[in-house]
Amino acid sequence: MELRHLTTFRAVAKSLSFTRAAAELGYVQSALTAHVKALEAELGVRLFDRLGRRIVLTNAGVSLLGYAENILELTREATVAVGQPGQPQGPVTISAPEVLCTYRLPAVIRRLHQQYPGVQLLFRSTPTGALDAGLIRALASAEIDVAFVLEEPIDPTVSLTVGATDLDGIPVLLTDKGCGYRRVFERALRQAGVHPTIAGEFTSGEAVKRCVQAGTAVGVLASVSVQDELSDGRLTTLAWTGPQLRLSSYLVTHNSRWVSPAVAALRNATSRAFGRDPHNARAHLSEV
Repeated sequence: MELRHLTTFRAVAKSLSFTRAAAELGYVQSALTAHVKALEAELGVRLFDRLGRRIVLTNAGVSLLGYAENILELTREATVAVGQPGQPQGPVTISAPEVLCTYRLPAVIRRLHQQYPGVQLLFRSTPTGALDAGLIRALASAEIDVAFVLEEPIDPTVSLTVGATDLDGIPVLLTDKGCGYRRVFERALRQAGVHPTIAGEFTSGEAVKRCVQAGTAVGVLASVSVQDELSDGRLTTLAWTGPQLRLSSYLVTHNSRWVSPAVAALRNATSRAFGRDPHNARAHLSEV
């Protein structure tokens, strides 16, 4: 089997569209069709069925996809390990929420590029930053190499039972459902029997800040994202009567996948940028 045929098959199998796969790979559609037909002829099976204008994987196609993922990932690892000795280099695909991309990761990027200019970081923004099933699958299938997530501390040391009655019925602006700091905030309110009015939900923390500045409602955001606005008086913090609500930042990789030199360099730069010993803090990197 030719690697280019497996690459084409994987792209078509994931998008279930020859048109989208051709755009992704930079081929004309007829070339993709020829690759798939050559692979089917070699294996003696059909890999796709056409249902009207849609295509679906056959049982053989589903089976081959797993092998194709492994073969192509091993090929990439071999190329990096054998063909690029010495300094870490090459692409690292990263998933991260907006708040970390904006306020935490610039220091990591600066430190990494100063030390290892050959490492290329490819970011995919995620609206929530939660370590959910979709993110785990993306790590396992090599769609991404590293994920930065916002989750509760592994060893919580504070109680989440709060007295927040002042917010009962007050209009509140929040980020997307599933966002880490929204999740712990809402749970604390539920446990206290408090029900604020959700005045709006935004995919962008910047939109929440603008609405709060306009006097629309109370906003709930990570403290690291509002330092500039607090220092120049555009926003004001409200006293929180309960225990501190905390989230931690984690760098996550899949334990069954090979750690390339570029990923190892990123992990080291992240630990040092966040003020952690990289040998003693491989997962837990910084609290926000």
